[in-house]
Order: sequence, then C-alpha cells, then structure tokens
Amino acid sequence: MTQQDDIIEQVSGLLERAWLSGECLSSLPDACRPADQAQAYRIQRRLAERLGPTGGWKVGAPSPEGAPHYAPLPARFLQHGPTTCRLDELGRAILEAELAFALKEDLPPRETPYGRDEVLSAVASVHAVIEIVDSRFRDWPEGTDKLSQLADLQNFGRLIVGEGQAEWSALDLGRVPVSLTLDGALEVSAVGGNPAGDPVALLVWLANALPATGQWLRAGEVVTCGSCTGKTPVGEPVRATATFEGVGRAEVELV
Repeated sequence: MTQQDDIIEQVSGLLERAWLSGECLSSLPDACRPADQAQAYRIQRRLAERLGPTGGWKVGAPSPEGAPHYAPLPARFLQHGPTTCRLDELGRAILEAELAFALKEDLPPRETPYGRDEVLSAVASVHAVIEIVDSRFRDWPEGTDKLSQLADLQNFGRLIVGEGQAEWSALDLGRVPVSLTLDGALEVSAVGGNPAGDPVALLVWLANALPATGQWLRAGEVVTCGSCTGKTPVGEPVRATATFEGVGRAEVELV
C-alpha cells in the first residue's frame, strides 16, 4: 500500500466512524487532509464503499458556467415516500428542495461522450426530493475547508425521494415553480431556483464525468441535481413538504 493509499484508508475510516457514531470531528488531521480535488474524490469514493452500496448521486454547480461537483449517496441513507427522520441522528439538519432523476438504464464507460438525448433515454422519471444537508465536522461550514467537505460526500445527510413524473418532457425543469413548507406554512417559493440553471445539463455532465474515474450511472439509481430553494436550517421537530409544479411533492417529518 502506498502512502497515498494509506491516507485514503485513514481519512475514510475517520469519516465512516463519524457517520455511524454521530460524533462530529473538529477537522481532519493536517497530515492527511485532502491536498487536492483528486484526493478528495478518492477519499469520498472509499468512504461511500465503506458505507455500503450506492443508491444514487448528488451533483451541483454554483452557476451555469461554474465547475460541477458530485458525490455518491449510500443507499442506506435514501428513503422513498413520506418518511420520518430523527433529529438526534443528524449533526444538523438543513433542508433543500431538489429535482432528481431516476434511471432505468446503465450509462457505462465508452470511448465517445454521451449526448443529451442518450442520457435522457436512460431516465425513467423525474422526482421531487428533499435533501437533508449534514456534516461530520463540528465547525461546518465556516470552519471546514472545501476539500474536506467534498471528501465527506459533499455534506450529504439524507435524501427523501418523493413523487415523480414519467411524462415530463414538456416541463422546463430549469423554470419549474417550487415551494417548501414547514408545518404547512410557506418557507420558500421560487421559479427554478437552481443556481446551475438546467438540471439536465448536470445529469449529462455527471454521466460523462464518472467513467473517467471508473464509476458510472446505473439503472435504479437516483441523481439529485442541486437545491432550488437554498438552504433552510431546522432545529426542532417539523414536517417539511417540497412541491414542484407538474412533478409532485416530497415529505419528511423530523422528530
């Protein structure tokens, strides 16, 4: 095992223990903090392997021109339909209403890039989802460097996959009206709202980026494509509902 491999194992082990114990880290040790994006992605991949099978991916970008980033989502932390999550199992709970794609076909590595139409042909349906953003770092976000956050599955906590729509080709997914309510009271509403713009563009990017790392999108996975409502922190029990016009809604009760 090389020194780099040893660092990957050490850091992914630290993060795995934090995930499973609920005890947050102050930071990663200086000697094994990710030195660059490539190393952060290697740690991220090993952490996901430790946490079990992958059930999906998250992908996002700060703007339509900004560089995207991604993270695998362990299947054990994806929940379908109206569901309940315990606040005491989360370091914190920040809610994001998002659109996600459920895949019906694999998109394996090949020599030529996938085109938009090819990627869309692998999509079974688009869904309303709620991502619960969380961190294994005590001083996140201000006190945690970006590469450590990327290694920690890009601040993923849980994904609640709600209602979906198989016939969605007529929808402009970059302009879908969305609302997020807490206990029935409107918290956020927007039209579109995703800073990256078109979520399909993120899906196509991911389909072509993953094969370079020996990974790829697979049938049955869910790909969520960034917040349409910003970040909504919650610290007390509440029922949250994200509704996307023409797509459906996702619900989670935090207890």
